[in-house]
Amino acid sequence: MTENLPNIPDNNPVEKSNKIWKNLLYTFLGTTISIILTFGTGQVLQQRRLAQERQLSAMMLMGNVEKFAQKLEQISDELAWRDTLVAYLLAIPEDSIDAPSYSQTLSYLPYSMGFPVLSYDETTETIFANSIEAWKNMGYIKLIDNVGTCFSMMHTITEQYDKFIHEFEGLEAEILKHPEEHPGETPYSKFLHNEMFRTSLSNIHKRVTYYRYLAEVIRYSNATNMKILGVTEEEVIEFVNESRKEIEIDRSYPYQQNFMKPDINPDSLPDLGTWIKGKRV
Repeated sequence: MTENLPNIPDNNPVEKSNKIWKNLLYTFLGTTISIILTFGTGQVLQQRRLAQERQLSAMMLMGNVEKFAQKLEQISDELAWRDTLVAYLLAIPEDSIDAPSYSQTLSYLPYSMGFPVLSYDETTETIFANSIEAWKNMGYIKLIDNVGTCFSMMHTITEQYDKFIHEFEGLEAEILKHPEEHPGETPYSKFLHNEMFRTSLSNIHKRVTYYRYLAEVIRYSNATNMKILGVTEEEVIEFVNESRKEIEIDRSYPYQQNFMKPDINPDSLPDLGTWIKGKRV
C-alpha cells in the first residue's frame, strides 16, 4: 500500500509575488521621490529667484533715493557758483548799472539765471507701487510707509525747485515783453534795476545751503529703508556707481551735425515737371 505523503507547498509563486510588490513599491517610492525632488527643487529655485528680484528692487529703490540726494548736492554746488556771481552783480551801485565801467560785469548776468534741471527717474517708484501687495505680504509695512515719505519729499522738493526757476523765467519774460516800463539802457540792466529780480537773485544764497540740507534729510529717511532691509549705505552707493557705468558697445555716438546737409539751391534743381515725373517713376 502506497503511503500518501502530504504535498509540499510550492514557495515559488509567493517569492514571485513578493518580488512584484517590492518592485511596485520601489517604483512608487522612486517616482514619489523624483516628483518631490523636482517640485522641491523648482520651489527652491523660484524662491531664490524671487528673493533676488526683491533684492534688486530694494537696491533700485534705495539707489534712486541716493541719486536724488546726490543731485541736490550738485544743485547746491551749481547755485554756490551763481551765488558768488550774484554778489558781484548786486555790488554794482544801482545808479551806476549802466555805467561803461560795469558793462563787462553786467554781461555775465545770464550765467546767474541758467539753472540746472532737477528730476529723478520715476520708473522705480512705479515698480514699487505695483509691488506694494507683495511687500505687505512679507510684513514690510514700515518700509512701505517710509518709502512713501521719501517719494513724497522728492516730489515736493522737485515742484518747489521748478517753481523757483519759473519765477525767474516769468520776471525775465515780463521785463522783455514791456521794456519801456522798466528803467535801464539794455535788457541786462533792466533786469538788475528791477527790485523783484534783485530779490530773486539774492535768494539764491539761501538755497545753496537749503538743498544740501534737504539732501541729508533724504539720506536720513533712506537710512531707515536700509536698516529695515539689512543693507549698508556703502552697498547702496556701490550699486549707484555701478549703475552709472557706461556699457561699451561697438558703435559710435550719433552726433546731429553728421546728419546735416546743406540747404537746397533752387538754381541747381531741374525743371519741376521733369523732377516730378522722375520721382513718380
